[in-house]
Amino acid sequence: MPERSFIIKLSATAFIFVYFVTERGNVGKFVAKLNIIRNGKYIEIARYDSGLHEPHLDIIGPDGEKRRIIDYSILENDQALNVAIQDFKNNWNVYIERWDKWREEKK
Repeated sequence: MPERSFIIKLSATAFIFVYFVTERGNVGKFVAKLNIIRNGKYIEIARYDSGLHEPHLDIIGPDGEKRRIIDYSILENDQALNVAIQDFKNNWNVYIERWDKWREEKK
């Protein structure tokens, strides 16, 4: 089962980390994480993954807890991984703005 990982840089303070395992040419397990860098620390703010059973998106708050879980079980893992990468590439600033808003509300 070949493994692959790579990083997609979005800005000086935001990047996507992608990891997946292929099984017979198809994506088996996968994770795509949207991360930001704040005060020298890497912070995960959203994550698509294959989970224990089905693909889903976890939206993570400033406290590190999952704020929302969105089900993508209609998709195969190959499709879900592509959706994840495109979503983060196209909407990363929206995810960061929401995370910042939640952080400010917490103060």
